[in-house]
Order: sequence, then C-alpha cells, then structure tokens
Amino acid sequence: MILRVILALLIAVHSSCQEHGAFKVFRVLPTTNQQLLQMIRLFETADTDRADFWHAPSVVNGTVDIMVAPEHTDQFRQYLEKHGYTFQVAIDDLHKLLIEKEGNLSTHSNDDAFFLKRLHDDVGFHSRLRMGEYYSYSVLSTWLERIAENMPDIAKLIKVGTTIEGRDILGLKFGKDTPDKKIVVIDAGIHAREWAAIHTASYFINLIVNGREEDPQIQNYLDNIVLYIIPVLNPDGYEYTRTDKTNPRARMWRKSRSPKACAFDGVRNSCCMGVDLNRNFDFRFSEIGASRYPCSEIYHGPSAFSEPESKAYSQFLTSLKGRLEAYITLHSYSQLWIYSYSHRKFTYAPDIEETRRVAAKAVQELGRMYGTKYRHGTGPEIIYAFSGGSTDWAKETLKIKYSYTIELRPGYEEWNGFVLDKNQLIPTAKETWAGVTVVLDEVTNQWKSSRVRESELSRLRQEKCSDRLPGCAYWLQSSPNICRFSQSTMVRDCAKTCNLCHMIAV
Repeated sequence: MILRVILALLIAVHSSCQEHGAFKVFRVLPTTNQQLLQMIRLFETADTDRADFWHAPSVVNGTVDIMVAPEHTDQFRQYLEKHGYTFQVAIDDLHKLLIEKEGNLSTHSNDDAFFLKRLHDDVGFHSRLRMGEYYSYSVLSTWLERIAENMPDIAKLIKVGTTIEGRDILGLKFGKDTPDKKIVVIDAGIHAREWAAIHTASYFINLIVNGREEDPQIQNYLDNIVLYIIPVLNPDGYEYTRTDKTNPRARMWRKSRSPKACAFDGVRNSCCMGVDLNRNFDFRFSEIGASRYPCSEIYHGPSAFSEPESKAYSQFLTSLKGRLEAYITLHSYSQLWIYSYSHRKFTYAPDIEETRRVAAKAVQELGRMYGTKYRHGTGPEIIYAFSGGSTDWAKETLKIKYSYTIELRPGYEEWNGFVLDKNQLIPTAKETWAGVTVVLDEVTNQWKSSRVRESELSRLRQEKCSDRLPGCAYWLQSSPNICRFSQSTMVRDCAKTCNLCHMIAV
C-alpha cells in the first residue's frame, strides 16, 4: 500500500512546469530498516522519468541520491517529511548545474563538426584528440578509425557488434598479437550518463598512441600483452544523453535505447524504452539489484543477453577465452574498486586472495598521484548487491583472473555525482591509469616470467634429451608411426629420434 501511495504521488503532473524546470537531487538518509526497505522497493519500481536514483539504497544510515523531476518535487518532499526521512536538497537546480559544468549545447555541436572535419582532412591529425572534453560518438569513432589507419603497426580497429539503432560498437586492439600472449580488455560507457568513464577510456587510448615512444612502460605493454580498449559500449544511450545535454531527463539517461516494453508497476501498466545492459548478463540474472519493471533505471530486460549490445559483447569476450587474463570496466561514480562476486555478501571466487591483493595494490597506487581515496571489495561489501553484471559473468564463465569494476570520481558522498567538473577529467583519467597499470604490470610480468620459465625448461629438456636404447632409428624405419602410437614409451626410450624432447618431464 505504501508503495502504491509513493508511485501515485510521483505520477501526478503539474502542467505549469516547463521542460527545463527545477530538477532537484535529494540526498536521503534511511535511518531505520523499514525506511530502507521502502526506499529499495521504490528504487526497483520507480519510473526513471520521475525519480532517478543516482545511488542505490543499500544500508541503514547510508545516503541515497535521487534526482526528482520538477513536477514531482513537492510531493516527494512531502512524502519524505511524512515518513520521517532525514534528507536535504543536494542540488537545487540540476539544469543550471549542467550549464555551468558541461557547457552550451550549440557550442559543443560546432566543436564536433570542427573535429570531424580535422579528423577527415588533416593528414597530421590522426592521433591527437584534446583531452578534458566530451566528444560525440561520431568524433570518437572517426578518431579510432584514423588511429587504426595511420598506425597499423600498433593499433587495429575492432568491431564488437551493432547496437539496436544500428551503430557499430568500436574499439582498438593494441600490441603485436601472438597466440601465447595474454589479453587485457578495458571498456567504458555501458551506462550512458557516465561521461567521465568514457573520457577516461579515451584518455587511455590517447596516452598509448602518443606516449608509446617516450614511455617505456607503454612500450613494454605493446611488446608483451594484447590490450583491447572499447570506450563506449552503449553508443545509442550515450548519443541520447547528448541530444539535449542541459536537460536532466536526457543527460541522466542510463540505459540502452531498446524499444518500449510494458509491465504493471502496482498503479498502472507502464511502458518505457531501454535496458540496463549491466544487468543483462547471464550471471544470477534478475536475482538482486535489478528490476523487472521496464521504466526502472535498473530494468534487466526480458532475458539474459536479450540485448544486441550485451549479446555481442559476451560473444566477443568469449572468443578470447583462455588468453583473457584481465577485464576492467570503467563506471562512475563513488571511487570504488569492485571485484567478484556482487550478488551476495561473503561470496567469493576461489582466487579471491590474489584478486584482493592486486585490487589493494591498485587502489594504493591510484591514491599516490593526488591522494584520492578509493575503497575496494565486492559490491555488497562496499556499495550494494547486484546481479547480471559483466565482470561477475566474465569471472564465473570465462574464469578471468583479474575482473574489476572501477567506479571513478567523485566520491560516494559528493553531491555533484555524474556532473564532474571538467577540470577534474584529466586528473581522474591519470590517477585511474596509475591504478590500471598495476593490473597490466601483473599480467605482463607473469607472462614474461612464464616465458623465462619455459625457456629454462626447454633448455633442461634439451640437455636431457637422448635415446635410452640403441634401436630407436631401426624401430622408426620399420614402423614410421611408432612415435605417435606409442608416445609415452618413446618419450622414455627414444625421445631424440622421435623429436619428443619437449615432452620430457623436468
């Protein structure tokens, strides 16, 4: 009954409100278990157009940030007061904040046209893109294409799949690929509104392309591992957030742009577009921290991998199975380094100690640059429980050694959330790269160590390789298939004649 009252209050519309009215962000503090359960229920069922949760409710006395549309702010405030919630208005006018922090829409459109022209026409402008800015997917895609065209020795354009609206999901593959090398995959932008994550992935690409000759660490990666970076996994959603960038309804869109689906939400039959792609993977699908209501921002979709984006990405990652050693997905915000598993507290993968060790080291290295404080742990340990996420699926299904979700700046308690100051974009990317290099170093060093170890074993095998019996050549001449059909015996007695030195135990 309480839930129906909440939803009914949020459905009422005041016709006098303008499209760019005062969208507010409420910071709510559930102080009792009952309040927390009410807030969780609202989180799972609320229409995103009316109440958009920036922070999920997770624990008693843990803050929850909720963007409320102008036509619903009075009712929402009354509800909070009636039920005794502690709260404050963290952002009084989100529209004004977006103008202040992220600039004018028409200016950005002109910038996009300018950069597209330069990327197409200027032969010398194939690698550098000015960092500290947000670019359209067209600009980013063209940039990736130009890098691959002009630097085929280090970069190859890859297509992960195609979105529901027909956009190619593009990325770059770095390094000289050989079958024995380990692979690392980094992605961003699975949630459309998380622009800082997309910028950070773009910064990584820019750094590798333009710093490879001066930076021995980058050159080491290019020589010893294969690195994939996909800066925008949800291009349709990202482009939608740019359609009216100072309108909170557009700018704060989280999901994909899949066609409308409908469900009864307790008050009415509601129909909405989009699926939360990071709830659509086949790991404990729909179990927790996801919603069956299409108008919820955490709508998990009708079934696991129902969406072309998540299905294509899972197929891409699966194609790397056996060599894929690390997978990192960039999100914002909260300053967290999350590892598996996130569907239930105290549920870990078998190699949790190694996973935790590297995470702790990465967080420490990240903090050295500017003193930024990150926490590390599983989802329910440090933020909230959820299922259907890409990193948990990759950990369980592909047995990836290092599988991490990184939530970038600002911190959980910061009020500006997804609207990160532009002057923080490059520092955020720099410190995140410092943390990521810890994972890259682990993979690189382990591969190099395995090469050294294999080289030493090969040397020892060659030293031990000989024929124990004198008749090996005669046996091989009499029976050409004897080395293959009696392999274990011939390794013992005729390893040299049979060319089976590599199988000698050392």
